[in-house]
Amino acid sequence: MEYFLKDCRYQIVIHPEDGKIINCNDAYAELVGFSKEEIYEQAVLERIAVENTIMFIEVLEDVVAGTKAMVTADHNRRDGSVIRLDNYLISRRHSYIEVWMKENRPPVLPIQRRRLLDMIIDYAPDMFWAKDLQGRYLFANKALCEKLLGTQDVREPIGKTDIYYALKEMASHPDNPNWYTIGEMRQNSDEIVIKHLTPMHFEEHGRVRGKEIFLDVHKAPLYNCDGVLIGTVGIGRDITLQKEFETKVEEEQLKKAELFESLLNSTIEGLLIFDEKQKCIHYNQPIKEIFGYSDEELWQKDAISFATDSSKELVRERMKKSDAAPYEILLRRKDGSAFWALVRGKFMKLEGKEVKVWAIVDISPLKEKERAITFQAEHDPLTNLINRRHFFRIFESVLEKADQNRQYRGLLFIDLDRFKPINDTMGHNIGDQLLQLVAQRLQSSLRKSDLISRFGGDEFLALISTETTDREDARKRIAMISEKILRNLRSPYQIEEKSIVIGASIGITLFNSSERDLNQLILDADAAMYDAKKEGGNRYWFHE
Repeated sequence: MEYFLKDCRYQIVIHPEDGKIINCNDAYAELVGFSKEEIYEQAVLERIAVENTIMFIEVLEDVVAGTKAMVTADHNRRDGSVIRLDNYLISRRHSYIEVWMKENRPPVLPIQRRRLLDMIIDYAPDMFWAKDLQGRYLFANKALCEKLLGTQDVREPIGKTDIYYALKEMASHPDNPNWYTIGEMRQNSDEIVIKHLTPMHFEEHGRVRGKEIFLDVHKAPLYNCDGVLIGTVGIGRDITLQKEFETKVEEEQLKKAELFESLLNSTIEGLLIFDEKQKCIHYNQPIKEIFGYSDEELWQKDAISFATDSSKELVRERMKKSDAAPYEILLRRKDGSAFWALVRGKFMKLEGKEVKVWAIVDISPLKEKERAITFQAEHDPLTNLINRRHFFRIFESVLEKADQNRQYRGLLFIDLDRFKPINDTMGHNIGDQLLQLVAQRLQSSLRKSDLISRFGGDEFLALISTETTDREDARKRIAMISEKILRNLRSPYQIEEKSIVIGASIGITLFNSSERDLNQLILDADAAMYDAKKEGGNRYWFHE
């Protein structure tokens, strides 16, 4: 309190109950321009500017309660102006309150402004400088002198250039051309600022006393008091450690990227990575081999565009799911060809973002093997016609539907005439070739809706649809097809320079319901075939 009161020139005394001023000194009366008598007629809040009254009341209440307080407030003067005073309030045994005051003035800097700036700049870790239009130093702080110019005296650089210091350093190590290389770069950036007459930012780097150094530099044109351009002014920060750290981080990221890329390319699976918009943002080498796309074509390619039209809905559905369950899907290559693939999709985090990863295996070779196995299981290996077992399976489904539309169908039992003597005299090789040619002629004699099968040996079964519910009409249609078959089979066969002629006997049974099972139908058609044989063969016969 004594430290504060020794500078206080002004005093008033306040009554604690009504806040009336009961005393003041001459200095305060003279300061505000009122006589003492006028001041004694006023409450203390009349002396305080309106915007400070609430704050003053709060402090006054604390003082009345027995504490000491200080508050800065504006006091009203007679001429309408205000003067800002620091007020120190003291309660005297609750009988009155003393208010000691002094003018509120900002602190005065105890040294010259130029000297202060010099001290700040010299102790700053960053480099400060000013140069004239010829690149000669007008000013250089301690950090610049020590880090770049190799001197302790901040007055030494005045009038010298960066090239001067570069030549000086190079002369001290003539055998090392990389001892000092930063000078020319700094001079070039000065010229750029002078050319454009605008503040600019640079990253300067080079060697200083054999060590690589990086500077983050800001430079601006320097004008004198008359607005005449006299040079440049700059500030630079040594960011070498930061750059080294960034380089290490980049190297680590590069190693991780290379490892990531190596892992991607080491798998036999093709990997596609999609962003949240389902655009391709990464892939491995097998993907290019699977689809045939270039890097430019794969980048930002939509996930949906990898699928065939029939599979696009499945892609939309699976792209939303997070499970990694594999599924088979038909995809399309760049050349337009479709292939079956096994795909596993999974959401993952990559560089902090959620991505969808597809692992793709081309299973078209496996599908081809499956188709080949299925074909072998369902077809006769010699003629490539469907075999007896597969024919029976299809026939069973036909019988199930026969009761629905009541349309007539014909089962034809076809047995070749004179095949056994040909096979015995000419050899099985000729016989096999003959059966293959017979199978081709049988297929060409029927419609796509009809079915032909090798029953065994030189016997064949055909299932013919008539698309009519009228039995006589069906009989006529079956007869026309049978005549066509016989006509085609009678034409000579040319095998190993031999001309071979054979015929066939055909037994036919009609049905439009499931009353007779397959075995009975075959027996009926077989019996009709033998009737055709008894009549000399090369003809068809209906079972009645």
